[in-house]
Amino acid sequence: MQVISSTSNNKYKYIKSLQQKKNRQKYCEYTVEGKKSVHDAILSGRIMSLIAVSEAFYRTDDFEYPKSVEILVVRTDIFNKLCDTLTPQGIIAVIKIDNAIDKKLDTEKAYIYCDGVSDPGNLGTIIRTADAAGFGGVILSEGCADVYSPKTVRATMGSFFNIDILTDNTINNLKKYKEQGFELFGGALGDDTIDYRSADLKKPTIIIVGNEANGISSEVLKLCQCVKIPILGRAESLNVSIAAGILMYELVRQRS
Repeated sequence: MQVISSTSNNKYKYIKSLQQKKNRQKYCEYTVEGKKSVHDAILSGRIMSLIAVSEAFYRTDDFEYPKSVEILVVRTDIFNKLCDTLTPQGIIAVIKIDNAIDKKLDTEKAYIYCDGVSDPGNLGTIIRTADAAGFGGVILSEGCADVYSPKTVRATMGSFFNIDILTDNTINNLKKYKEQGFELFGGALGDDTIDYRSADLKKPTIIIVGNEANGISSEVLKLCQCVKIPILGRAESLNVSIAAGILMYELVRQRS
């Protein structure tokens, strides 16, 4: 156990640097805040390089620390600067990034593909819903929000550690999945759009949702069957995470 009492400490500065995406990419590590999230990460077997806690947390909480992980006790008045939340709980972990980009998809399971979803809250909610709906994983295109940002991880409410997340996929990856036998259904309007309830989602399926402002890209649309969710009121559209949830649970309904 090491006690840190200065913001000039190298380990302190390293943890703080991971608030920036460029450093998360450079060092292939990210941070997770909060007692439950850190506990979930430990249970999932994630590789941690260290756990930092405030002096107050260390003195008063009976958290069970992994024996193989370095523990840093940080002076309480400087601990909060390490965190992204307004009211930190006093514990933060540094975890190795484990991209599953080359993982083979299971045709017995369904997946959701996020094509340029840019809001961390929406992305985190989609991951959380995919976990709840029993999906095999979440596939992210290039240009999606950073899945390792504190806001995204926090929005998953722990589901981040329960489900495979395949990052930085290209149109060629999507073509490969289609060649493997997956049907692609995109939540968008097109020349042959059908009601989402008419789609046969019992087959090996990848549901596709697009960017909040621009929807699914034209090159991806060419690969998929477009499905629409009826808008019965005066709203112009649905939030992407809501639309994703409706489509995912329609698949669950059909397979029940």
